Amino acid sequence: MLAAKAMGYDSCPMIGFDPVQVAETINLPSDHVIGFMVTVDKAAQPAWPKGGQLALSEVVVQDRFA
Repeated sequence: MLAAKAMGYDSCPMIGFDPVQVAETINLPSDHVIGFMVTVDKAAQPAWPKGGQLALSEVVVQDRFA
């Protein structure tokens, strides 16, 4: 992703795909596996800003079961 950015491209890691279906679609050899996928292209629009971080008191439970 850093190399793509250095070359003037934008990228985004992908989750939620079916690695078996992708392997079949691209005729991936049986001794290979797909670890992850990354899209690389020119951005159509700027990325959305990142949201704020939640307070620890909202996400951490101490000394009890929720």
